[in-house]
Amino acid sequence: MAKHKAATEITIAQEEQSAFATLVFKYKWPALSVLAVASAAILYTQSASQAATESDRAVWGELYEANISEDRVAMLNALTAKNPSATVSAWAYMDLAQTHLVKREYEEATVALQSAQELSPALLGTLEFPIGPDGSGQSLLAHLEASVAQEAAWTLEHPSIFENPPLPEGSPRVELMTELGPIIVGLESAAAPGHSANFLKLVKEGYYNGTRFHRVQPGGFIQGGDPNSRDEDASTWGLGGPDKTIPAEKSGLIHAEGVLSAAKVTGAVNSSGSQFFLTASPQYQFDGNYVVYGRVLEGLDLIKDASNGEIREDKAEAPVEPVTIISSRIL
Repeated sequence: MAKHKAATEITIAQEEQSAFATLVFKYKWPALSVLAVASAAILYTQSASQAATESDRAVWGELYEANISEDRVAMLNALTAKNPSATVSAWAYMDLAQTHLVKREYEEATVALQSAQELSPALLGTLEFPIGPDGSGQSLLAHLEASVAQEAAWTLEHPSIFENPPLPEGSPRVELMTELGPIIVGLESAAAPGHSANFLKLVKEGYYNGTRFHRVQPGGFIQGGDPNSRDEDASTWGLGGPDKTIPAEKSGLIHAEGVLSAAKVTGAVNSSGSQFFLTASPQYQFDGNYVVYGRVLEGLDLIKDASNGEIREDKAEAPVEPVTIISSRIL
């Protein structure tokens, strides 16, 4: 079997960032930069305080552990319930707000900020920084609340910009049966006819049967379609596939949550002849660089679970227990 010279994978090409991604970053970075300033401030405050007790350090350690946890929201909520009136809870609410903001859950983000405001330590609610309109003074909480309101209003005015149009009626559907259950995808045959036709051909041939989702990014995506993934030797995963590639197509579709997109060799223009990835969350940084040619109709929770699987120590982003495609069929 022919092998690619480089692993077929997804990398972020910053120099080719789409206009859409630029627009998203424009609205995200003000809030994220404020959180970075706030985090640095609290770390400095804590390290400078010689009077901090061991119990205080333990509580702030819990905040750190919550933020790096895969179950971040649940752990942050547990921390606020455990310390309802403590300053650490204000910071936990700030982190919750940021998490909801990234997911465009504006109502939840606002509620979290209001909870932080009720506790309102000086560094968050009173002390002003030159981060307001035209460089005016504004507290961190006030700035975040304004950012959430601004982005929520903008999203309301552009309801379709974060999602793809509805799947056309009569679009082909494919079932990928895994040991964890079925994943059903609908193909965008009109938007990406070449990629859709190739995928249908491979499914009809049984090409994907027995292959594994050999690469995962926690909470981001799962990648499959490599015949090498049938083997136990993980060092070859990501290197396999047919000799042919698929010419790039401009489908006009974005990498929203739950889409089917073509993988490719790093730096290549054309897509892999067989490898693909399924998004567990929005991946707008890939827009314009990878071809979206389908969407997940069933099995999104399965994809999210698989993306968060334990990673091998001997190969980056390779899961310890990869999900296997037992069979595939056109519905």
